[in-house]
Parts: sequence; structure tokens; C-alpha cells
Amino acid sequence: MARGLRRCPTDSGVSMFVGTVSPSGVPAGCRAIGAVSGDELATLTVYVPMATSHEVLANIAATRRLAVVATYPPDHSTVQVKGTTTGVRLAADAEEAIVRERLESFADSLDVIGIPRRVTRAINHWPVFAIDLKIEEIFEQTPGPKAGTPIR
Repeated sequence: MARGLRRCPTDSGVSMFVGTVSPSGVPAGCRAIGAVSGDELATLTVYVPMATSHEVLANIAATRRLAVVATYPPDHSTVQVKGTTTGVRLAADAEEAIVRERLESFADSLDVIGIPRRVTRAINHWPVFAIDLKIEEIFEQTPGPKAGTPIR
């Protein structure tokens, strides 16, 4: 986990959603399946299902802007990252194991609060696009008095 964050988009078991906006201000979003970062959240690669991300990808092509929200369901700890996309590609076969592991850990965290794993496993999760993001802002979004506060 990146220094100073209680919860991180790369943590196991998080619920992830990405959001974009069109050049005319119309929002679009979709569930993300997981994310990885090899550099303490200077950059992030987030995986979004091919079947549900068409509007998101169209907005990225037009604006390059992306927001990613990650929430840990059992305690609602939440973080939001915003930045500029640096690339979008079809995820490689070698990345499928990462995506499946993230889905399984998400299923585990939802099972703790009563949502059966079989329900979560039904989420469309492959094939996916890998969106590379240069992170520019990170915000605390856990419900409470610090929600919306910049973390860095």
C-alpha cells in the first residue's frame, strides 16, 4: 500500500469503479476489476471489462481524464485517484491471473457482508482493457469528516 493510505486501489478485496466525462460534460462509468501499481501510486494500471467500458473508453479517447474509486466493502474505507491516461490496450493473457485473483478477493470481501461468492463471480471480468494512468490527485473518500480531503 502506498505510504499514508488506509486503503489503496491495488489492495485485495476492494470494489472499484472508474469514471470519466465526455467533452460536453456527460459522465460515464463502469466497474473495474482490479488495479496494479509498481511505483507507490505514481501510476496505476486499472482493468475494465471490454463488455461494459465502451463509453468510458470513448471519453478517455477524447479527454484522457479518469477517476478511480476503490472501496473496501466491510468497513467502507474509500480512496479516489484522478489522473491522465497514458495508454489503453487489450490486457495480455498473462494478466488474466491478476484479474481473476482480484475478482476472487472482491468476492471474499463481499461474502463477509453476506453477498455469496457466486454472485460476485458472475461479474463480467474477462476480456478486459488495461488503462494506464498517471496519478495526479488522491483523495480520502471514506464516509465521515475527512471525505474529499486530498491525501497528496
